[in-house]
Amino acid sequence: MKDWEYDEIFEVINEDYNEYLTLNRGYRYAIARTSDEYINLGRIEDFIVDTAIGEILITHNKVFIGYVEGIPKRLGMFNPKEAEGELTEEEIKDLLQRINQVIDGLKNAEIDYNPSAEKR
Repeated sequence: MKDWEYDEIFEVINEDYNEYLTLNRGYRYAIARTSDEYINLGRIEDFIVDTAIGEILITHNKVFIGYVEGIPKRLGMFNPKEAEGELTEEEIKDLLQRINQVIDGLKNAEIDYNPSAEKR
């Protein structure tokens, strides 16, 4: 990972999400904006981003169907071997745990079918 440190991605995503929440447009807007800011950073970085976004989502009462379907599908493609050399062994282990928690959390999430990111 050339531009980011492992923990830094989690931190900046959470900071930005919380900053977007302060705009008082709701959590759907905040998560949509945050997701949009961090797409296509790199192969391994994208797994970390999806994990960080997923960790936020599983704290919500309802999760938009697009996230419930998309994030686990993408995270299911994570191959720890591909991360060797970019992440430490400890970071890979941590990421695998977090990925599993996100996938399980999204399986049990109440689904929201409304695509609007605007506050209701």
